[in-house]
Amino acid sequence: MTASTLSVLYADSSSARAARVAAALRSLGHEVVLQDDAQGCLAAPEAGLYLLGATLPDKSSGLDLLEALRRTGRNAPCVLLFDAPDFEAMRRAVELDASDVLFEPLTPEALVRALAKAGGKRAPSEPLIAQEHAHALERRYPAEPDSVGRAAREVSAFLVNEGVASAHRVRIASALAELTDNACRHAYGKKGGEIRVEVALQGARVQLVVEDTGSGFDVAAQRLERVPPALPGRRLRAVGSSSAHASSHHGLGRVERLCESHTLTSGPKGTRAELTFELTPVRFEEEAGHLGETDFLDPERARDLIESLRQGSTLEGLAPSMALTVGRILGGLQAESRPKPVA
Repeated sequence: MTASTLSVLYADSSSARAARVAAALRSLGHEVVLQDDAQGCLAAPEAGLYLLGATLPDKSSGLDLLEALRRTGRNAPCVLLFDAPDFEAMRRAVELDASDVLFEPLTPEALVRALAKAGGKRAPSEPLIAQEHAHALERRYPAEPDSVGRAAREVSAFLVNEGVASAHRVRIASALAELTDNACRHAYGKKGGEIRVEVALQGARVQLVVEDTGSGFDVAAQRLERVPPALPGRRLRAVGSSSAHASSHHGLGRVERLCESHTLTSGPKGTRAELTFELTPVRFEEEAGHLGETDFLDPERARDLIESLRQGSTLEGLAPSMALTVGRILGGLQAESRPKPVA
């Protein structure tokens, strides 16, 4: 099986949607096994991807089945199909590390995006990129505050030499600064340690890995803090936070906004973050020299800038590339909290 295809175990209530989705998966080259009940799913060999409906033909819950799969040690990505999920269902999906949740009406485009995202998840030990001709850089830094800026500047300089536009360099370096800062503050405590950074450029994609061997953390709990503050028709604060804007107050929340996809694994032996950035064509006049290889948002500056925008400031005066990075971070804010555009 090639890297672009998946072995899919699909369990869903019998419906026209189930038949349509199975046919679409097979047309994309994926191997699809349909299961009628939870026991069949648990007895089958681990799939490359689980696609689970909210209710299976045997009336069992897709979320209950996902929990059972996780308890048996099966960590393959899972995409959930919901008709009208409530907030508690979304919380539970996050806790169980669902790769994605798709809502009705389900479009082919949404299904393809979810499969691409789920298929991009790799085991932590797998190489960042395997192609022989990938342009890559690997660096190791001590877990100390000075490494935050140093890592961001060196990776940004590498991207300059590779011809990556400033609009993308700013967000990649800013995401790296957040991850490096997080590792410096939480991974090793007072004993000190090392942070490994790897960046690879392959065509129109940049992949970034930040890894430490220090104290891990509860990824599910951290993700719950960044659940969107409200589902359609409801106004709920983010779980575990006194602020409705926990996602952009939290460093990992800002990282998620800056990349196209990410995988975060953490445990007693350390933490590994893998990020993917798509390089869409974008250039501004500032490319000639307004932005240099050292421009990025460090965590403190990001927090201060976001707070000032919430207080009524505008993006006026920011270079376009920096403004785009800030805009991505703010993208999930409720409409009344977003900064007003510059006239």
